Amino acid sequence: MKSICGYWALDGAPTRAGTLEAMQAARPAPGHAIRRAWTAGDGNLAFGSAWWSPQPGLAAPSCIAIHPDSGCVAIADARLDNPAELRAALDLPAPDEAPDRTTDHAAHLILHTWLRWGEDCVERIDGDFAFAVHDPRRQCLYLARDRMGERPLYVHHVPGKLLVFGSSAHAVLAHSRVPQDLDERRIADYLLEVAGGGLEGVDFTTTFHRAVQRHPPRHLLRITPQSAHSRRYWQLEPGRAGPLPTTDEGWAEALTEAMERAVAQCLAGPGRAGSMLSGGLDSTSLAIIAADQLQAAGRGPLPTFSGIDSSRPDCLETRAVRAALQYPGFQPHLVDLAELGELLPELERFLEEFDEPFDASMALLDAQYANAAGAGVDAVIDGGNGDCLFLPGSTLRRQIRAGHWRAAWDNAKGLARFGGRPWQHLRVPLRAALVPNWLRGLVTPRRERRWREEVMAGARLDPAFADRTGAEDRLRQIRSLRSRIPLDTTAEAAEALQHTFPVAGAERYARVAARHGITPLAPFSERRLLELCVNLPDRQRLREGWTKPILRLAMAGRMPEPVRLRTDKQHLGWRLTGRLWSRRTDLPTWSAVVQRSLATYLDPSPPASEPLSPEHRWSRHLLQAVQLERWIMRNPE
Repeated sequence: MKSICGYWALDGAPTRAGTLEAMQAARPAPGHAIRRAWTAGDGNLAFGSAWWSPQPGLAAPSCIAIHPDSGCVAIADARLDNPAELRAALDLPAPDEAPDRTTDHAAHLILHTWLRWGEDCVERIDGDFAFAVHDPRRQCLYLARDRMGERPLYVHHVPGKLLVFGSSAHAVLAHSRVPQDLDERRIADYLLEVAGGGLEGVDFTTTFHRAVQRHPPRHLLRITPQSAHSRRYWQLEPGRAGPLPTTDEGWAEALTEAMERAVAQCLAGPGRAGSMLSGGLDSTSLAIIAADQLQAAGRGPLPTFSGIDSSRPDCLETRAVRAALQYPGFQPHLVDLAELGELLPELERFLEEFDEPFDASMALLDAQYANAAGAGVDAVIDGGNGDCLFLPGSTLRRQIRAGHWRAAWDNAKGLARFGGRPWQHLRVPLRAALVPNWLRGLVTPRRERRWREEVMAGARLDPAFADRTGAEDRLRQIRSLRSRIPLDTTAEAAEALQHTFPVAGAERYARVAARHGITPLAPFSERRLLELCVNLPDRQRLREGWTKPILRLAMAGRMPEPVRLRTDKQHLGWRLTGRLWSRRTDLPTWSAVVQRSLATYLDPSPPASEPLSPEHRWSRHLLQAVQLERWIMRNPE
């Protein structure tokens, strides 16, 4: 795992001694992390990095690169997909020929791309990255983040006075000049999320602290002592992938080739990689490809990390995981909800240490990353972004609108195998296809208003708090991120892939993984794979009711059939979170305490009774309120 941080006192004000060290130590990381730093001669500008690996003797990469002739300095948390291509374009020697053996390190390569192409360098770099470059020749500092937001980057900027950045909000807040005030809008977002508002992904920038912003993906920020300018450097557009397949088999071959390339790029490098294995299509596909590649290179088996519940014979997730593990080449590591054993103390610590309220339900993910660190793994592949990549979206609506009634009916009948009746799957798309735009313009605002009213009622916000945080406006904002007019297949896919939700999910995974020094890897976010899949036609997204038909076809003969033809979708995360909280003997007394503590935010009227989950004794609303209260107690203003 790598993390970066830095500051630039634009006004020349002296920085308190030990500030950079405090920023470096703020990110959750094992105590033996290797830290490096660089400070400019006047002390107003400083960069710091931290690196950790569970593998003894592994050489620490250089996260800071300096070019003595120009004075330019770069710091990067990065994994590059195209280092050979960049070296060739820059006429740099291959790693084995480089006298200092550092030419291939991401920070050095990024610095060389900056020296050659300036701001345009970010358009040539593929992979996961967050980096900063200071160029004294132009009196500028540049910040950039990768296309899909896989590497986090947080920023505090007061024009003309101070710039602070880091891989975590904690690193930024550790700077002595950064205010600690909470952003109440984000607290409202969390409470509305609990009620079904979906506001974790309301935008690309806000955090739980007013003075800290998330640097948006696909953007470059240019800072000078006098100004700041942000620009978007990449847009996912159909047509960039070149000639496209015309048959089912052709699409499956193209997808297989793209996935093989993306996984190989994740496995490259000296670190040891493992893979999540949930028993679903996405994670199992990537794990199989990774296991085959490691076996071919003589580097196997592949460590895999899964969650099961052996206490429930009817648990579909457990069955799917066990079926997936029949594939040879895996070295399984299981989190069994029935036998947590040595993981239990770590999970109970997680309940008191989660980074943001949105992370509190990720105890299962935390346990899997803890297993990964214990297994000597540096990075873990996951199937993040897979649902967006193969999204069926409005396929049925488009088929009905185009008069392809047989295809629509076949899809509806096929969808019934996942639940419901065919007519139930056709009802909404039929209405969407046949209702004229002028009538939709009259009906949609009413539906949106009813939805907002239901969410606001479920969140039970204090009216004054709701007003000052603009809660209803935040609900309008999240809805505005989706087009109201019907889109064609590629436009809908591009919108979904560039939505805030994939980024919010990637950031949540990164925060939880950082507790254990693990780097999440998401092959489905690789640029060329994205540019291929945004062009997938409807037939490759939904066929005879099968979702992700192209992926099922691509994995035919490689994936165990019970997984390839799986029709259910289940997750054990909330079940584990509920069980952990149910172990707390003091939880019954917390309801009144939480109500008093959150009185600023919640309506004091008694909540309506909520059915309890069969998995635990407490309602989800109570547990999530407790989680928020515990986080606020750890993060006072």
